[in-house]
Amino acid sequence: MSLRDALAAPRSSIPAINGMLFASLFFFLPAHVAPAYSISGLILLLSLVEGRFAEKWAQLKGDPLFWIFQAFFWITPLSLLWTDDLQAGLRMVGRYAFFLLSPLYLTIARRELAPRCIAAFLAGCLMAETLAWYNWLEMSFFPEWPDGIRVRKEATETAPFVDHILYAPILAWAGYLALREALAATGWRRAGFALLAALTTGNLIFSTGRTGQLVFLVLVALLIFQRLAGRHPLRAALAAVSLTTGLAVLAYHTSAPIAAQVDETLSEFARRDDTFDTATAQRLGFLTNSLRLAAENLLTGVGAGDFYPAYVDINQRYTPDWTTTDNPHNQYLFTVTTTGIGGGLILLLTYFPPILWRRHRDALAQHRVALVVFIGVCSLFEDYLWRSNTSLLYVLFAVLLLGRRSLGPPADGRQAAPIRAE
Repeated sequence: MSLRDALAAPRSSIPAINGMLFASLFFFLPAHVAPAYSISGLILLLSLVEGRFAEKWAQLKGDPLFWIFQAFFWITPLSLLWTDDLQAGLRMVGRYAFFLLSPLYLTIARRELAPRCIAAFLAGCLMAETLAWYNWLEMSFFPEWPDGIRVRKEATETAPFVDHILYAPILAWAGYLALREALAATGWRRAGFALLAALTTGNLIFSTGRTGQLVFLVLVALLIFQRLAGRHPLRAALAAVSLTTGLAVLAYHTSAPIAAQVDETLSEFARRDDTFDTATAQRLGFLTNSLRLAAENLLTGVGAGDFYPAYVDINQRYTPDWTTTDNPHNQYLFTVTTTGIGGGLILLLTYFPPILWRRHRDALAQHRVALVVFIGVCSLFEDYLWRSNTSLLYVLFAVLLLGRRSLGPPADGRQAAPIRAE
């Protein structure tokens, strides 16, 4: 047996191994992303050993998502050409590293891996939620219990690994997926997913993450519409709005944490012109001045490393008594202010890739729409592609749901059955 023949068998198993490693990445999304870098490094090493570079390149260059994600990544280092703070700019470039890694994921992800990846993600969320529920019970009712694993950013923080700003949107996406699985499953699987959806919803209530709570309501409305649309989309839309509104009102009148957060937000908004010491007023201030900054630097932006000094300058000129910030807490504005209108257009393509412009009637069609709604709404309230967990979440699910099928063979080594239309 030649050396080439001896290596052929191990190489043939690499797609299956990389498929499992790719699915494992989803487990870490609600926790720490550090393992994702190590796993991605291992996937890269195995992919290099596997070879087939010409085939992989042929696949990538024919995938619009490859070009869009690379354009989104490289527009940021390009803006370093006109930034003054190169060190800060390089740190910002590093924040988008998962988009640079997306070609690696695109050559591995296959539609038939979706159930495994979703299951891994929900398993990771269940682990995080179990710890979060323990933290909430210990902090609220059983102070004699041992301290749990939790973020210490705020005294009320119950999230175990990342703060509520990141944790709550991840919960919202998990809640949508769990509800979908519960509606589609039967028997004990339906009961299990329904329980997970209930645990996730409860976790969202006491997480204090308002963005996550809002996007979850939007996703619930979308799910109702998706289930009822059929031949009467208008009726389905009215039902979705009515039911979601009813759920929101019910939550306000039956949940003290929800009522407190809503009342606090309304109070903050009402006195936004009188003080700048509330979260809502600050966000509105950041939005106002970031719009001014974008308007003054619309063509090229200020550069990846210069948002903070540029914001300090414009804040001093217009609102010297207001607090400064190193980001506008809005992904759309962050991209436009740093990379210009071209970067903003690339961001829109990143969120609304061409695959959504065509009808794909498989079982993942509604997931694709939901993913876009999820990231699109979230990005109105925070620059979530700048933050590792949510950036990785979007890249992984976009690659899985929106990218072209990768090269065979399937991850289990057998020919997979096609995904049926819903």
